[in-house]
Amino acid sequence: MSAVLERQRWLAALALAVAVPLPLTGVVSWPFLLPFLVVALWVVSSRRPLASPPAWLENVLAPLILVAVVAAGGVQYGILRPVSQLAVLVAAVRLPGCGQRSRTLSTGGILALVGVAGIASSTHPSLALYLLALLTFVLLAVGRLTGVALTEGATAGGRVTVWPPPRLVMGSVVVAVLVAAPLFALLPRLRSPFAAAPFGARSVTGFREAVMLHGIGDVKESRRLVMRVVFPGVERGRVSPDWLRLVGATVKHYRAGGWVEGRLKSQRLAGHPEHPVALVEGAPAEGLRRAEIVLEKETGVLFVPGGAVSLTVHSAVAVTREQSGVLRIPRGTELPLPYGVEFDPVRVEQAPPDEVDLELPPGSDNLRALARQVTGRTTNSLAAALAIEQHLQRSYRYTLRTHAPVREDPVQWFLFRSREGHCEFFASSMVLLLRTLDIPARLQAGYAGGEPDGEGGYLVRDSQAHAWVLAYVNDKWRVFDPTPAEGRPGIVEAAGGPVLRWGWQRIEGLWDRWVLTFSLTDQVEFARQALEALAAGSRYLAPVALALGGLVAIVLLFKTRRKAGPRQPRATGRPTHVTRALQKAMHGAARRGVAVRPAMTAREFAGAASAAFPASGEPLTWLVHEHERSRYAEGAAPARREVRAAVRAITRALERAPLQAPDIPASP
Repeated sequence: MSAVLERQRWLAALALAVAVPLPLTGVVSWPFLLPFLVVALWVVSSRRPLASPPAWLENVLAPLILVAVVAAGGVQYGILRPVSQLAVLVAAVRLPGCGQRSRTLSTGGILALVGVAGIASSTHPSLALYLLALLTFVLLAVGRLTGVALTEGATAGGRVTVWPPPRLVMGSVVVAVLVAAPLFALLPRLRSPFAAAPFGARSVTGFREAVMLHGIGDVKESRRLVMRVVFPGVERGRVSPDWLRLVGATVKHYRAGGWVEGRLKSQRLAGHPEHPVALVEGAPAEGLRRAEIVLEKETGVLFVPGGAVSLTVHSAVAVTREQSGVLRIPRGTELPLPYGVEFDPVRVEQAPPDEVDLELPPGSDNLRALARQVTGRTTNSLAAALAIEQHLQRSYRYTLRTHAPVREDPVQWFLFRSREGHCEFFASSMVLLLRTLDIPARLQAGYAGGEPDGEGGYLVRDSQAHAWVLAYVNDKWRVFDPTPAEGRPGIVEAAGGPVLRWGWQRIEGLWDRWVLTFSLTDQVEFARQALEALAAGSRYLAPVALALGGLVAIVLLFKTRRKAGPRQPRATGRPTHVTRALQKAMHGAARRGVAVRPAMTAREFAGAASAAFPASGEPLTWLVHEHERSRYAEGAAPARREVRAAVRAITRALERAPLQAPDIPASP
């Protein structure tokens, strides 16, 4: 295989390796990823070196790639996504002809950028195993290509057999891990948008920016940890999914195809740690539950169960409550932020309905007709709400890939044209349909469900973000969720048996705690504990220092006495695998009748065996030469595979001749 073809295949294989996380994290959409994968498969399977595209074609494709990236959303989904999509398209153009020396480094740099994008957008614990495998592959490829480059001229296009030693590759991986772990623990923490969080305030689901989950992030494609929730004194099997419906915002103003909170006054609630603040005046104290929540992601909002009646913040953070019930904290609040909430599990605490809860956008006649068609002639508000909820669940399809036209009302487009969408479309449609029947309704956004952490609590991630409906029926607020079952997040249980499930949950909990959410606070705490341990052990410093000094003195004295003593003659060499292979050949030749005397030298044996079996002359001469060079001249021993090949050649040469009785038994 030529050097150009080998470089081409290694780089194409690297392209496929770095693309593994991309479809799982969603940082690169399929229209961008498919051309990259197709080109990489074509290049890696080609049996001849491919020529690079003409320069004029690359110049034409460059502006088209930029236009495609901008048309796909630009930076509205975060800076990482457009950079990643730009990188995969550029890599797809650079891969043909990447075996040429002039393109190898540039192509490798672009593939490195693609790999960083995939790793930076991954939050699953399996990322650690992927990183080890990718690092091993990269070291193997770099070592192989370095050998190809060094021997390219000498082999004149022939097959190159230079490979990096396996011990060097594995040792490099171990050293990289040992260096990376303390660096990760010591370097400053960066709260970046790399874990698939949006750059701005828009939702990645496709709804226009006015209809969004209020900046709470990538609603379905990210596994970034948002918060931890524990219900003290309650066994995990007794936790109701409704307790994990955590409200972040309640909105009721529908303006120009989007939900807005309006300009409302806010009330300062808390600023002192461990000071309970009543969220509902005169709430009964019986039947309440408590939730301990640790906010891990900066959202500017505190999430609470729907029946929250009191709030206790465990640190000095200023909390304000808007008239809509949204609990806000200042941007830049130090995280993680723990707080406790007491809530009524059977009630929804909301301000009474008003005229805004019945507002409808212009042109809602078709909405009114659809609502009457679905509910029939019923006059019961609860039955009407349930009928609309079931109609949306059964007659519309859930999908994240929706693109509502800019000049068309998104709810009208969803109900009468596309008939598919995500939770925001379903919840918004039900709110407006209920209002056409004079049933007050509001839209709520937050998180629903979670994953057990193996310690009795729950991990709530970006993927549990959700939107649902509040409707005022039978003189109280009730929760409705018109999203189909496949789009409703809930309590996620790990697969496998109890032991495996608990073990995996434990691993995920440790990964989230000590990798994804490892913060500056943890670093400071570690430093404080180290200083305290050092101060507590200061009384032992003098004895330990004296003991170490004495040990060092003894070692130095022993080495000095050894140097001053008489010099011993140095042994000439040491048995190697070449010597053992030669002894094996001598045993085989003795069984075939070659006279092997006890004082016979290796060269004498080679002459006698070559005379009896001419076919063994060349490999036997080579083996004797390598034996003398490695044992007596202290030269580097040849590779074991070369020695084994020589022994096999000698054995085949001996087996072709008829068996003869040995004159003298073999000498060990």
